[in-house]
Amino acid sequence: MMKRMFTSARLYLLAASVAAASSLMLVAPARSADEVPAVKTTTASIDFAEQISRMVQNRRLDDLAKLTIPKSDVASAQLNSWTAEYIAAVQRQEAQREKQYTEAVDKALEYSKKGKFDEAMDKVVAAYQIARDQENFLRQDWVKDITTRVQAKAADYETAGQWLDSLTLFNDLNMLYEVDTRYKADVQRLTRRVRLLSVYTPKTLFEIRKEAFRRLEKERLEPATQPSSQPSTQSSTPTSTQPTTGPATMAAEIEEPASFPKWEDTTDGITFDMMKEALDRARAEWVEETTYGTMIRGGVESLRLFLSTPELGTEFRGLKDEGARKEFDAALDAAIKKVAEVKNRATDISKADAADIIRELLAINKTTVKLPEPVVILEFADGAIEKLDPFTAVIWPKEVPEFNKTTRGKFGGIGIQISLENNQLKVISPLEDSPAFKAGIEAGDVVTQINGKPTTGITISQAVDQITGEPGTEVVLRVKRSGIVEEKDYTLTRAIIEVVSVKGFQRDPADTSKWDFMLDPENKIGYIRITGFQEDTSKELRSAMASLQAKGMRGVILDLRFNPGGLLDQAVEISDMFLDHGNIVSTKGRTNVTRNIWKADKATQIPNSMPVVVLVNQYSASASEIFSGAMKDLHRGLIIGQRSFGKGSVQNLLPITNDRLANGYPKAMMKLTMSYYYLPDGESLHRRDGAKTWGVDPDVAVEMTPRQLGDMLRARRDSDVIVKNGATQPSTTSKPEPIIDTQLDTGLLLLRLQLLQTPL
Repeated sequence: MMKRMFTSARLYLLAASVAAASSLMLVAPARSADEVPAVKTTTASIDFAEQISRMVQNRRLDDLAKLTIPKSDVASAQLNSWTAEYIAAVQRQEAQREKQYTEAVDKALEYSKKGKFDEAMDKVVAAYQIARDQENFLRQDWVKDITTRVQAKAADYETAGQWLDSLTLFNDLNMLYEVDTRYKADVQRLTRRVRLLSVYTPKTLFEIRKEAFRRLEKERLEPATQPSSQPSTQSSTPTSTQPTTGPATMAAEIEEPASFPKWEDTTDGITFDMMKEALDRARAEWVEETTYGTMIRGGVESLRLFLSTPELGTEFRGLKDEGARKEFDAALDAAIKKVAEVKNRATDISKADAADIIRELLAINKTTVKLPEPVVILEFADGAIEKLDPFTAVIWPKEVPEFNKTTRGKFGGIGIQISLENNQLKVISPLEDSPAFKAGIEAGDVVTQINGKPTTGITISQAVDQITGEPGTEVVLRVKRSGIVEEKDYTLTRAIIEVVSVKGFQRDPADTSKWDFMLDPENKIGYIRITGFQEDTSKELRSAMASLQAKGMRGVILDLRFNPGGLLDQAVEISDMFLDHGNIVSTKGRTNVTRNIWKADKATQIPNSMPVVVLVNQYSASASEIFSGAMKDLHRGLIIGQRSFGKGSVQNLLPITNDRLANGYPKAMMKLTMSYYYLPDGESLHRRDGAKTWGVDPDVAVEMTPRQLGDMLRARRDSDVIVKNGATQPSTTSKPEPIIDTQLDTGLLLLRLQLLQTPL
């Protein structure tokens, strides 16, 4: 039986007790009679440790900086040292954040004064991402002025048929106003229009994109080389496969492919019955209540876009007949009117009425614009399904073989988790030890091209098809990074992706093939980084924990930042290592009478007395959210970092045809969201449109800027690479700047303070 997987959920680690003023305390470890404390404590030092802990957790860092601790004993001196180090680290981070914010704002204003609002918008987004108060940032007059101008420019681009330019600006606007979704419809509309060009007139899309780069070259303000004030996106060991590409060379480097894909291949094998079955399954089994009327409206909108995209007329002659277009457009209006009329009499139109409406459109198409029937079915169905959620999709006959390949064991890849966010192909996280990770691909990167082909309008299935391939072959990704105008090419060699998912703080000096899991030997604090929830993750974690316990571990930090998730059974099993009671996670769909519940067993590997900190960030997803959510709700650990990703939905694979391939797979399938994951407290992890809360909210919120996260990832990559001489990172003649990681610093300080308070 295939194991159930999910792609993004939340990280929740729980605090054990409330000390005072909403301060969360870690569970104090039990001590055996023969244990010797690292530092002898006094009542005064314990009181100060508790006070410092409350200040850190409540983020009263100005008060902490002013705190005076008399150096009356060894423990007090230790507290002074820890506090000073922590305050210095926080101040360095804040100074860096403020500098990055100021640079972005200054650049945005500079571009704005020169009338370069496309470039200004890039910097507005960069500043918004690290603004202390994002709502107030959007209320500033200069920001409102730029966004108003950009909105007008995006609309002008669309009116002029410059679909790519319009989509780029609407994507930026959507990033600023993602919560209220005011630009979501614009992004969806333009993404679908560009997808039409990608499928039916790919050569036209190629020429449009090349022309856009030519304009960028002409209008560019900055030189092609990346300014030194921006972080390097190259690996620590430069290679010829990682050229720096600036706008001045982009258009020249885009070479026309020898051939373009044919739309007939995409639509081959598509039938009316497949579409009908997909809509019927969605109406009956989708996780939330929907209607045929809603889906028909989506299908009609999709076909209307087809009629109003003039570039398609070169491929479909009937679209050039204005009278035929108007007649078919009138039929689309009539379909919407029928939906409205039926809805006045009932909650939804019937299955039979829905099928009849679509059949009528197919019949009128034959006498008007005369599009191939599979084209009408494909576009109507995709538009209808788009009304549900981003993860529900029809897998048409052409896509089935490639989809089957990804679910059958090993294949060649580059090691990235991807998603469609704001209709952009975004990297959720590179998998550690993978070609993508070693080359410098980072979480949050947007893939704009695959092997020279634009990704605008691409589906996840199409992206997987283009990125994966035979091990040893190459694939070229063009990547855009937030806050950096220039895009960059990465040439990656595909490989069989087999990744160790449990890692330590650094390589073991005695054997660089192994990891050192002891972060603080003096206070016996362990550190374990879980990069994904794979088949062997629980086994690897048990081994790492056993080695730490053998060394006298008194507390542990579990780092799940950038963890994209994985297998549900591994999330449950690892949670059960720490939890001795309660529900770990449950699922429930619209049609479920009762929930499916996974409970904790009484037996644990890690005793309840062991204090635990879990680090999460906005790229912690799926299984990592389930684990951390259970730990938080059941008061077993302290969650530190930033709110997690927020994808807690479950997709089931369903056949939508009785026809089978030679291997037994159906010729067409549907990936349908049928349930949500729920944490022990009953809350759903899933992020919905307009929501202000989602995923796992940390107990202690510690933010880091995108650039700081990038620096941290590059440091991880350098320490992970084992070169032939046994070194774990390349030598350098200059001492590198210390990596700022105040999330880890916060977890370490809070654990040290808790252990110091442990009674003798």
